[in-house]
Amino acid sequence: MNNSKRIRGVGKTLLTLLMAISFILPALTVFGTESPEATTPTGIPFSQVGNYIDQLVADHMEQYTPGMAIAIVHDGEIVFSRGYGYTDLTRQTPVNPATTVFEYGSINKLFIYTAVMQLVGQGLINLDDYVQNLLPADFYDQLNFVYPFTMRDILNHSAGFAEFMLGGFNDPEVMDEAISLRDGLLTSQPTQIFQPGTASSYSNFATALAGYIVAYIGGYESFTDFERANILQPLGMTSTKNQGDWFWDEAFMQNHARAHEPSDNDLVQTYWAYIPIYPAGSLRGTVEDLAQFAIALTPAQGENSPLFSSRTTLDTMLSPSYHDRSVMWGTYHGFMKYDAIYHALGHAGGTLGMNSEFVIMPNERFGVVVLTNSVVGANFIGMVLDLLLGDTIDDIIVPTSGLPNASAVAGNYTMLRRHEGNLFEFANIFTASIVVEAVDSNTINVDIQGMNLNLTYVQVEPYVFRLVSRGSSLARIAYEMRFIMEDGNPIGISVSGPFDATAQTFGQSFAAFIINTIMLAVGIMFFVAMPIIVLISFLRKRQNQTTFNLISNGFLLTGALLVINNVTLFLRVLSQMMATQASMVNFHIWINFALLAVSAVLLVASIFFATKDKLENKCKIKFIGSIVAMALLIFSLWNWNFFALM
Repeated sequence: MNNSKRIRGVGKTLLTLLMAISFILPALTVFGTESPEATTPTGIPFSQVGNYIDQLVADHMEQYTPGMAIAIVHDGEIVFSRGYGYTDLTRQTPVNPATTVFEYGSINKLFIYTAVMQLVGQGLINLDDYVQNLLPADFYDQLNFVYPFTMRDILNHSAGFAEFMLGGFNDPEVMDEAISLRDGLLTSQPTQIFQPGTASSYSNFATALAGYIVAYIGGYESFTDFERANILQPLGMTSTKNQGDWFWDEAFMQNHARAHEPSDNDLVQTYWAYIPIYPAGSLRGTVEDLAQFAIALTPAQGENSPLFSSRTTLDTMLSPSYHDRSVMWGTYHGFMKYDAIYHALGHAGGTLGMNSEFVIMPNERFGVVVLTNSVVGANFIGMVLDLLLGDTIDDIIVPTSGLPNASAVAGNYTMLRRHEGNLFEFANIFTASIVVEAVDSNTINVDIQGMNLNLTYVQVEPYVFRLVSRGSSLARIAYEMRFIMEDGNPIGISVSGPFDATAQTFGQSFAAFIINTIMLAVGIMFFVAMPIIVLISFLRKRQNQTTFNLISNGFLLTGALLVINNVTLFLRVLSQMMATQASMVNFHIWINFALLAVSAVLLVASIFFATKDKLENKCKIKFIGSIVAMALLIFSLWNWNFFALM
């Protein structure tokens, strides 16, 4: 009897405790002791982030891009995924984040860097080995490297290469056959213009070369094969393909968004891109697939990534690959550092008609992927990143004394990512120019024309300036500029992103461009007008048909043919632009050399017969004018590399 009472007493006590707990738990929730809801770095709860992005899209997206797909990852899962707008403006198919295929653009480079580090982790590549030791000898012998460089140099964009525009993009809908990566590299090699490891200049060529090395050292037929087997398949990225797999894959391309570009304050459809050096930017797929890559790069502390056999390899890849800012910034083994509230790494992507962004915060296990189908989509992506990532602008501390006057760094600069040694060099004044103006004693305005950026920086250390303006996503990479001084004068700029520059020489200046343009215009006008005048005189039989006149008219005709050949070359390049092949350019350049040789022979012959024939004053004037015009024409064409074989 006593035992049963004790049992009933214990039961009542337990029941009382359970009831108390049932009342206490809701109370604890009310008073906030439950874990707070996870948020973006800027403090937006994930349950509300869709409302913020919806409003941003409603206010701004239409003027920048027809469509966008966005995915946000946190703690190993996709916490937000949504499509906005249309895959194209004609059919107006809604963007679906799970099925709509976009061009990833240069985000593809992160897959190359990951592949390189996979081979580093396996002991097959040493980042400080010279590249010549990582290439087949027969291929290396066909390349024209001036300076030796390493794989680490490639990852830091410091291998020394300038830019090479020809053959960068082709229209896949008019191509008859694929181009091998080997052939693409051989026909698009830029000039090495600086000593490797001394500066940083973004290079598609060098990064694609790393992709070739990965396939060769890894024992695969192509980088596509390596990437599929070692990255895409392990991560379940079944809706992502590289060029070797999507080319002519009609089923895959059915879901492909169309590319767009601005035209007359509107967006119009353009072709999507086939890239001969495809590892540099031809991967394409869905935003949710790319989110899986972000998840794989942000495992929990102490846990491994499915991409590497050791956590150490991942940690190494996401750490600085270079440590001396007095020389250059360097990257995080290819990953770019972003200005954000927390430590952020990633890469932007841009093709002929699409823009994309991939950013991760490894310590917060956070990531965001944004894909757009417009070439000006980067402007809208910048707004998305402002919303989700924040920045450190408000935390910048400016010393009150000890800083030189900002006017000391004012001037014109030319990015190392410029054309040298080819006929696009004249365009550097528009595509690679940086203009720095002092706003006050401590503030500068920087117009980066090649990136369409106009930014404001404030000095935080002697000749070191931090970005204080917001805008394009690209500005988040170029958030710091350090001016390299020599004898009190700036000789270059080291940028936090791989966009270093040198002080502009007179030959690179706008004044030189104008002078060369005037000389070229005078030569062209003369050789367009004078042959017409001579022809009219001949038809009216007002010209004596002496030997001198016949030869000097031949000299005149040679000048006219030189004009026709180079105008034709310029128009062909202008109409095809990035798809232009070096072989086509070389055809016209060989014609230039042939005409130059013919003109030299005719000039000597003309001078010889001028001493024998009695010349009228008008013949002398025409002949001297022809010589001057030919000299101006050849000098200006030579300056602009229209005699430089590609």
